[in-house]
Amino acid sequence: MEQDRKRLRKGGAIAVAVSGDAADYVNDFRRRYDPHVARILPHITLAVAPELDACDWMPARPRIREALSRIPPFTVHVAELGTFMDDLVLWLQPNVPHDELFTLRQMVLGSFPDVVFDRVDDFVPHISIGFFTSREALLEAQGTVRRELTRFSFRVAYVSYLQADEGNIWQCVDTVELGGLSTGVTCSDA
Repeated sequence: MEQDRKRLRKGGAIAVAVSGDAADYVNDFRRRYDPHVARILPHITLAVAPELDACDWMPARPRIREALSRIPPFTVHVAELGTFMDDLVLWLQPNVPHDELFTLRQMVLGSFPDVVFDRVDDFVPHISIGFFTSREALLEAQGTVRRELTRFSFRVAYVSYLQADEGNIWQCVDTVELGGLSTGVTCSDA
């Protein structure tokens, strides 16, 4: 388990990272439309909980590792856009079906029976690329991204446990590999 020197604050997220060339591609959009691009790696959030801390994660880790050993690595394909108009968020949408992502999410939620997660019944797999202050700016960016977007994919081989530090920079605290792999991937590789 790795930690940055800054103190981590309470609350955490479990996510799958967008990896490889796909991360660079996504970050090209994020650098244009996400003022907080440097605060977190490109990802799909599986679950967020304001009270989830390393003291919750570490005891659950063996169960998570065992459950993930039965889920082989998989590829996520992305070719569409989506929006959360109420929150003025532009995002990239993984192609349907999202069975593996839903399976990962259910496994995560089930691993922490005493933790209250946000939006338990409202899971929309997505990769956020922009946050806006007006509907007009979001729609303009949506049109631009739609013209530029090309289909891409990335391999999901692990999940990451993330916590924000005092500067609100999300740090990878731990990773657990899928499919019983033991490639030694660490947060610094994520």
